[in-house]
Amino acid sequence: MKRAAPSTSWSTYDVLPHEGGDAAHGWEVHEHGARERTYFGTEREAIAAARELAHAHHPAKVVLHGRDGFAYREFDC
Repeated sequence: MKRAAPSTSWSTYDVLPHEGGDAAHGWEVHEHGARERTYFGTEREAIAAARELAHAHHPAKVVLHGRDGFAYREFDC
């Protein structure tokens, strides 16, 4: 008899360059699939905010995206 795997749904927080015209908000963070975005001036600020959100909604991960849109790094939190 097989045991059912525990159901854990991971939240994913994406960090990506903001394509808007405002240089003061060059990076954005959003939960994957959500419409709400939060903007930051630097990539470092955006990553720190995303990691805080991920830690608050454990289990979660942070995915960093480059200007080409492809993910280049992930953090499990």
